Amino acid sequence: MKKTGLILLVAMAALTAAAQKDPEAVRVLSEFSKKAKSAPSVKIDFTVITNDSREGDITTLTGTAVIAGDRYRITLPENEIWADGKAVWSYLPDIVEVTITEPDPYEDSFISKPSLLFTMYEEGYKVRLLEQSATEWVVDLYPEEIDNNLVRIRLRIGKSGHVLRSAEYRTKDGITVTLTADSFDLSFRPPSNYFTFDPADHKGVDVIDMR
Repeated sequence: MKKTGLILLVAMAALTAAAQKDPEAVRVLSEFSKKAKSAPSVKIDFTVITNDSREGDITTLTGTAVIAGDRYRITLPENEIWADGKAVWSYLPDIVEVTITEPDPYEDSFISKPSLLFTMYEEGYKVRLLEQSATEWVVDLYPEEIDNNLVRIRLRIGKSGHVLRSAEYRTKDGITVTLTADSFDLSFRPPSNYFTFDPADHKGVDVIDMR
């Protein structure tokens, strides 16, 4: 009886683990990730809308991100960020100041580590194909840690080319952040120095090195 009970427990655990990873959702996300990783870069013109339901506050931010593995460059209305995998430069043009830091391996936001967009489904999340139409898939990701402030991430991926259409982050404290990809380009080939800040291009810049 004990042996039979143990077999049943193992079987139930295996079924639960399998249910956390919807095979069709994994297939969609794997292909999405594969295309992004094999491209010379991923260039996204995006709009981010942050809705704080508790405060009744809505903010909108537009920008451009170019991602190539751990290297990226993000252009925002009030600052620009370069990262070459070893250092991160955050430049404020209004005060002509750049701050240099080391990458934080524990950061998990789009602005801090945009490449997570293509790999976050691989661990730490349950994934489910919520719905699909003739033009897109809608996939939900739920954190496995129940004490996580994140409720879910919802990705809309276009069937033509497996391109990102939007990513929605919803938290327990009433904040919803929606990133809409106004364009998603897999053909841009950045120059070799594209992800490195060059002080020579910004005369009079004040450099604050915090590494």
